[in-house]
Amino acid sequence: MFLKLKRDIKKYQSKVSSNEGLLNKENNSPMNIISKYNLENFNEIMGSEFKGNDDEIDGKELEDFKLSIDHYFSLYAPDDEEFREFIKIISLYLTYIAKKPLHPPGIIFSNGSKVYRSEGSYVCTGKNIFIKDELSLCRYCVANNP
Repeated sequence: MFLKLKRDIKKYQSKVSSNEGLLNKENNSPMNIISKYNLENFNEIMGSEFKGNDDEIDGKELEDFKLSIDHYFSLYAPDDEEFREFIKIISLYLTYIAKKPLHPPGIIFSNGSKVYRSEGSYVCTGKNIFIKDELSLCRYCVANNP
């Protein structure tokens, strides 16, 4: 899976490079924090090499995850197919390869919930709320409920 993700994300390299300088390192808005996290993980994918076997991934779960991402984007960015595919690659990488949360540790959502690292694992204080949404991506996220 890693090699496929790396091959698929390479086509975004020029677009990411041209937008990298637009990120304000001092801006701590949730959208900017997420953009920096996506950039960090893009760079991680591009700078990493395959180190052995991928974990076994349930094919049905993988397809459900992709459909959930498509559903999310159909609601929040229906006309941005290229961005959806970029985020799909990043999300698959985070979930199945890097084993990191879908939202960056340190982010605080508008309702006050947050994602953080504690005792070697990730915690999302909003997961128990957000997971109730239809086709929520939270069910794929490695972050635990507090």
